[in-house]
Amino acid sequence: MTNATGLSLENPGGLTSKINVRSDMVFKVPDNITDEEVAMVEPTAVGLHAIHLADIKVGDKVLIIGSGIIGLTSTMFAKLEGASYVAVSEVNEARGNKAVELNVADEYFKADDKFLETVSSKIPTGFDVVIECCGNSNAVGSSLMTVKPGGTVVLVGVSLNPVTIPTVVAVMRELNLKGAIAYTKEEFKTCIELMSNKQIDVKKFVSEIVGLNEVQSSYEKLTSGDSDVIKILVDPNIY
Repeated sequence: MTNATGLSLENPGGLTSKINVRSDMVFKVPDNITDEEVAMVEPTAVGLHAIHLADIKVGDKVLIIGSGIIGLTSTMFAKLEGASYVAVSEVNEARGNKAVELNVADEYFKADDKFLETVSSKIPTGFDVVIECCGNSNAVGSSLMTVKPGGTVVLVGVSLNPVTIPTVVAVMRELNLKGAIAYTKEEFKTCIELMSNKQIDVKKFVSEIVGLNEVQSSYEKLTSGDSDVIKILVDPNIY
């Protein structure tokens, strides 16, 4: 079980040049890790935690719903866990195609009106594991509809509003439904070690590095629905 320590609208965040944290929340990183990689440890650990909860077996077919940074780190780890086929679904076609171009996903399915029909024709028995990284009703509903009977759905996406889902599907198929929040301390350390040992490449997910004066435009780009950017890092020292 994990703790969502620090998740608050009142606590100071990362968009600042300096921040005070407890000493037990600080990790020493090896010299061979770049600043960009260090900034990517946190979202990478979220993806690793989701994959650990999914308990992927060698040869499993896995669907990741949402190809933002959490979705793509989950996709990357699903492959490392031995999944034989990993697909992503995404409303944003540019971002979905980017997941395949970066060689982390085997296939991209556009999340449109024909999504369920397309997936059913491709994987008629259903996916062994579906990891949902969006948090809205359509995405959560799709996760239940595309996983096989007795399969596992891991909910990583967060919604501040109530989400409506077809619970009858989860009941009739006896699905394993799990929620995922953040990561464990050991998973955070594992990601640092994987980066240091060059076992994973997370820098390819960094689309841009901007200064504080570009934060607003970066948020707008990330939420535009037609940009292929995945992760934008903010360097407060850039003016």
